[in-house]
Amino acid sequence: MDAITGYISTHPAVIVIGVILIVLLFLNFIFKNLMKLIIIAFFFLLAAFGYYYSQNPVDTKEKVKKSVQMVESGISEIKDKSKNFYHDGKELYKKTKEAPGGVNKLLDASDKELDKELKK
Repeated sequence: MDAITGYISTHPAVIVIGVILIVLLFLNFIFKNLMKLIIIAFFFLLAAFGYYYSQNPVDTKEKVKKSVQMVESGISEIKDKSKNFYHDGKELYKKTKEAPGGVNKLLDASDKELDKELKK
């Protein structure tokens, strides 16, 4: 045990390499399962599309076009809302940075008014 700890203490790169290998192995298992799930879902979608296309090819093409347009409009709405959210958040952040200064000004003004009231 002393030989192992002595070797690790003299060569700290071994720990770093070991940690990197463990993380890569962990990520490999996660993404391997994720890729399997994506491939299986793709085949199910492909099979469903093939079934509906074989049932009524003319209507299926129109439905696919409508679906693509609906998805594109939804994506554009989400993009616009996220841009607005970002800009609103940025403005809110600026206001919160200015708020303590405004509160200090109000407190200073109220202190001055209080001093005037007390001196009367």
